[in-house]
Amino acid sequence: MEDNFWEEVRDEFPVTNHLAYFQSAGMSPIPNQVLRKINEAYLNINQFGDMHFGADLQRSDELRAKLADMINTNVANIAFSHNTSTAFSFIAAALKHSMPFDFNLVSLKDEFPSTNVPFEFQGIPVKFVEPVKGSYSLESILDAIDEKTMGVVCSHVQYSTGFRLDIEKLGKALAAMDMLFIVNATQSFPYYEIDVEKMHIDVLTASFHKWGLSGIAGALFYTSESFRRGYPNSMAGWLGVVPPEGDFIPTQKNEGYKQFEHAGQYNFGTSNFQVLAGLDCAMDYINNIGREKIRNRIIALTDYLIEKMRELPVEIITPVSNVDERSPILLINMIGTDNAEAVKFLEKNKVVTSIRAGNIRISCNIFNNFKEIDQLANTLGLFAEM
Repeated sequence: MEDNFWEEVRDEFPVTNHLAYFQSAGMSPIPNQVLRKINEAYLNINQFGDMHFGADLQRSDELRAKLADMINTNVANIAFSHNTSTAFSFIAAALKHSMPFDFNLVSLKDEFPSTNVPFEFQGIPVKFVEPVKGSYSLESILDAIDEKTMGVVCSHVQYSTGFRLDIEKLGKALAAMDMLFIVNATQSFPYYEIDVEKMHIDVLTASFHKWGLSGIAGALFYTSESFRRGYPNSMAGWLGVVPPEGDFIPTQKNEGYKQFEHAGQYNFGTSNFQVLAGLDCAMDYINNIGREKIRNRIIALTDYLIEKMRELPVEIITPVSNVDERSPILLINMIGTDNAEAVKFLEKNKVVTSIRAGNIRISCNIFNNFKEIDQLANTLGLFAEM
């Protein structure tokens, strides 16, 4: 019965008809039902223009409420951002604008640039903790904190190695030190549970095109009420400020503008409601399967993947001994051969992976199966023999 269920899941992803696709950590294919929902939304514009703008706006608010429930917060703390870099640029500018003294942030060496570039570009020093065999201990992160440190900005799951950080323990430790905790959950949400209250997270972003099964649909952007009070947004667009009474457009001129106190202050302008319709469908699809069921499936697939890689002349770079530190991502190095050429050989044989940090990144998703992992391993074996 279980095998039948996952075969039905595969039917939702036509990519499985012609590729063994292990590149969801770059972008996941979208299910058929999500594509239909996006097409329906654009057809609505085709037929009716903006006559349903009000309904679209209401549905986007309902989606924000759904996402708020998924991370255990209030809808007032949820906004949409174009992507993680945009969200963190808001945060970096707010910190820089609000702080009259020199300060630094602590981050991790393996971070994707969207986690650190917005802060460094603002001239905020970032101290990077070095990994030990691909892993980061809580102690190593806390030891990097000095008298000028304001907080930690890091990913829940590292994009390259797939290492998954215990952000609940780190968040509790940082809260006890009165430190900010800024989290990039792009490589974990929505598959892995996020509880911003229990994890003491002040700011969280998660772009949806990886594990959100929705294509380029922007990013979830959470800020706590206390963060917004302490570090108000230093930029504004027309949807982020309070309009005159009885209007929804801030038509006042030379009268000053007041930002919304809720996360809507980060709204620069109109969202792509048609893509958000697809995102809404994708969240329902994931929640209907069950996120715990998805995580268990990922563990089963990656267990088998690790077993097959150990049969090859391969160095497994991702730390895999502790299942609580694992994710859908596995990073490997082909011993004695060229990883980039191996990825090209795989692609010629209809197996899609990617190069990250000079190594081969493999990411398993709910539409993958054990037969595809055999195909991946057999193809790598053939390449190693060439």
